[in-house]
Amino acid sequence: MPAIETGPAPHASKAEALMIYTIAFVTGAIVMSFEMLGSRYLNPYFGSGIYTWASLISTVLGALTIGYFIGGWLADRNPSLTVLGVTVLIGSVYMLALPLFAQKMLELVLAGVDDLKAASLLASIAILFFPVTFFGMYSPFAIRLMLRSASSSGTVSGAVYGISTIGSILGTLGTTFFLLPSMGSRALTLMLGGLGTAAALILIAWSMRRRPAAAGLVVMIFTALAVAPQAVAQGLVDDQARAALLKRPDGQLARIETEYNDIFITKRRHELTMSFQLKGWNYTESVTNLRDPDDLPVHYTRFMTTALPYPEKPAKILMIGLGGGSISTYLGRAMPELTIDTVEIDPGVINAAKQYFGIRENERVKYLAGDGRVFLNRNKQLYDLILVDAYHGGYVPFHLLTKEFYTLVKQRLAPGGAAAFNVHDGTKLYVSTIRTLKDVFPALHLYPTGEGEVIMVATAQDAPSDAALKERTASLQQRHQFRYPLAPMMARRTADPALDQAEMLTDDFAPVDLYNAIGRDQRKKK
Repeated sequence: MPAIETGPAPHASKAEALMIYTIAFVTGAIVMSFEMLGSRYLNPYFGSGIYTWASLISTVLGALTIGYFIGGWLADRNPSLTVLGVTVLIGSVYMLALPLFAQKMLELVLAGVDDLKAASLLASIAILFFPVTFFGMYSPFAIRLMLRSASSSGTVSGAVYGISTIGSILGTLGTTFFLLPSMGSRALTLMLGGLGTAAALILIAWSMRRRPAAAGLVVMIFTALAVAPQAVAQGLVDDQARAALLKRPDGQLARIETEYNDIFITKRRHELTMSFQLKGWNYTESVTNLRDPDDLPVHYTRFMTTALPYPEKPAKILMIGLGGGSISTYLGRAMPELTIDTVEIDPGVINAAKQYFGIRENERVKYLAGDGRVFLNRNKQLYDLILVDAYHGGYVPFHLLTKEFYTLVKQRLAPGGAAAFNVHDGTKLYVSTIRTLKDVFPALHLYPTGEGEVIMVATAQDAPSDAALKERTASLQQRHQFRYPLAPMMARRTADPALDQAEMLTDDFAPVDLYNAIGRDQRKKK
């Protein structure tokens, strides 16, 4: 075994020491932040009880123990910043990839292990053990690189572990109190992986600083990793506009009168609401989390995504109805291959959504002023999905509820395409809508949101089999890592209600106002 060097390395400068200490703080914060984040991965499958937390804590402690041993052993044999950077990089890349397979892996554990205690421990190991082991290698490795003499070993060891522990404390508190509530688990996982990757590349670049070409390559990689995600994430959102709104006091920010609507923009902490006032009632049209563009605070908007697995390869979507643009933004960010045309009858709504909700257009996502039915009549292009979420007060405008309109929608669907409609349940209008849709489309599936709305998915041809839907759902979720997983929502599909009181809705006969009241004890404020 090579002799252990106790003298300082030639390049052990104060700047290098500061860098090593700083990254010790960062890795410590990442480890404990990831442990807290692990609870978000495990809780939906194994609960939030004592067994889950015991599994998480034991896994992290075990991984750190292994990491300390391996890190110390490796540092004695190859005390190099490059090697240290690679160890941090391996753990970070695992975290960046975790959202791609975490759900499937947890489902396999849940299905394969009956004992809850054993299952939670196995799942914790699968999620946490590998990356935490590599992050655990950092401290003993850093001590070896910093060690100038045997007489300073205690000071160096204490400083590295102390700074790392401070990072762990702040990582725990910051994640629990601030980051998880505002970012969500997927975004936070990617942020931690990105932070670790940046730290690793800094270590590698520093070790190559006397080789300009190699160091330049590392810097280019770091820049690409830092800039590319922002370009994707910010392409559909004006972050500056949202940040400015966050600083404004709560309450009504604007009242906008248009030829179609009386629009109110209201802020409550980090949420921004667009509502319409009609006949003395306020109807919420859209709610946006100003801190998190991927959040869908309104429940039914999440269920609109249940239509995604019906086309074999959804690529082109038409939306009728904009509101604050939360659905189009969510889909556009999660599925960068999509093109989305959103048609909104009120230009004032489009302007308000851009000004206050910070939505942006690009070459893939367009916001078009016009009546949805007129748009379909004038444009012959076909869509894989057509999502209809157009409301005037508490109900859909009558000309978007008739057999003639649904026939037009069907004509604009590509082969294998589908359409989704957001409809309030519990009224005669609800069952009449179902009857009318079933008269036009070969198949109709109903997805209740649990909050008074049902998403109705209709297909241009026969619906895919349950097995095909399950396979497509899993494939889409694995590929795009939707904030709101598709499988639990797809599992809520329900049978058709009794249609004995239903009437066919046509352009000649569509008493929407009357039918919306029949069967409802009290008109629901949206």
